[in-house]
Amino acid sequence: MSGRGRRDVGGRISECEGVSVPIAFILFASSALIFIASLYLYKDAFVDFPSDVAIQQQFNDLGNALSTELASAILTLPHKASVEFEETLPQEIGLHQYRIHMDASSDQIQIYSFKGIVFNYTLSGMSAETNASVSLTAYGGVSKVRMRLRRG
Repeated sequence: MSGRGRRDVGGRISECEGVSVPIAFILFASSALIFIASLYLYKDAFVDFPSDVAIQQQFNDLGNALSTELASAILTLPHKASVEFEETLPQEIGLHQYRIHMDASSDQIQIYSFKGIVFNYTLSGMSAETNASVSLTAYGGVSKVRMRLRRG
């Protein structure tokens, strides 16, 4: 006997030694590679989708805040008067640059992200009640935008 094998219950020598180290390494490395590849493939589901939902919600919050402030200013504005106010804007929303455009003739506040997100907020009757103007088209990076409402 060479002493290489093990003796089992019946006293016979068995040559079964289990899984060798190289085979165990190959199995472990391949399972780790498959796991990492699946995480990379499903990155959209784990990272990008929740991030996009949060960014869209922040754009929606900004549009709702602007439309609420404009609606309250329109309602409280007396005849033959004007009001001017400033709104502080975030520099970026979720690392997205954006643009805000307000056109009194269309009764809308429009928010455009340079990543393709577009929101329109309609203030019905804004053009009939006031002449609204924005001192500039606000881009992300501008911290304040000045709005002027005039009722004739």
